[in-house]
Amino acid sequence: MNGLITNIQRFSVHDGPGIRTTVFFKGCPLSCLWCQNPEAMSSRPEVIFHSEQCIACKTCLRICPKKCMAWEGIISFKSDNCDQCGICINNCPVNALRWSSEEISAREVLNEVMKDRVYYDISGGGITLSGGEPLQQSDFCHDLLKKSKKEKLHTALDTSGYAPFKTFELIMPLVDLFLFDIKLIDPQLHERYTGLSNVPILDNLFRLCQEGKKIIVRIPLIPGFTDSKKNLSGIESFVKQCSTGIKIERIPYNPLMKNKYHLLGRVNMMD
Repeated sequence: MNGLITNIQRFSVHDGPGIRTTVFFKGCPLSCLWCQNPEAMSSRPEVIFHSEQCIACKTCLRICPKKCMAWEGIISFKSDNCDQCGICINNCPVNALRWSSEEISAREVLNEVMKDRVYYDISGGGITLSGGEPLQQSDFCHDLLKKSKKEKLHTALDTSGYAPFKTFELIMPLVDLFLFDIKLIDPQLHERYTGLSNVPILDNLFRLCQEGKKIIVRIPLIPGFTDSKKNLSGIESFVKQCSTGIKIERIPYNPLMKNKYHLLGRVNMMD
C-alpha cells in the first residue's frame, strides 16, 4: 500500500522518547493560520521552488500555462493560480522545481526507518508518524504501524485529534504513545483560526483516556493566539478532567517555517 509522504526525518529527538525517525504524512483537515508544516496541509502533491538552485534559464517562465513564475531580476514563484500540473518540474534542468511529497509504500518507509534500529534499541526510541495528519491516510497509517509492530518498534502517533473515533479504534492497538495536539480550548476561536471545531478533538482525547492509552498533550505556543494564560489554563483544566496522569508539553513556536511558505509560493499569514 502506498501513501503520500513529505519527509522521513532520521535522528528526531522531540517526537517521543529516545532517538526516533519521524515520518511526515501529507494532508491535514485543519488549516491553522500558523501551520509549521504548510507543505503537509494539502492532500495533493504540490510544486515547491528552491530558488537557491535556480540558474535563471527562464524555461519555467516560457512553459508554465498558469504564469506562476515571474522575472523580477530573479525568478519568483506564486502558487495562487497553480494547478499542480508539474510541467515546470519536468522541464527544470537543475531540479530547482520539485514535488513536495513522494508516493511511497509502507515497506519502503520502514526500510528507511530500520536503518537506525540500533539507536532505537539503545535509546528507547522508535518510529513517529506525524504530518499533516497521519489519520487522513488511515489505511496507509494502519499498514505502516502494523509493519512497525512486527519489527517490535516503539510507535508514536502525532495527531491533531481531528478524525472519526472509529479511525482511532483501527490504529489504537498498534500505537504505544499518542502525541495529541490541542491548540485552543475555546471552540469559536479554534474554528476561526484552524477552520474546524475542536469539539471532536476534545471528545477523541477524552475517549482515548477512557481506553487507558498513553498520551502526551502538546500545546503549540503561537504568540498572540495560543499562548494566553486563559487558553493554557483552560487546556490544562480539561486535560486533568480527562486523566490526572497525562503529561502536558508546551511546544515553542518555530519561526524557521517561514521559508517553507516561500518554497510553496504562498504568503505567510504570520508575517
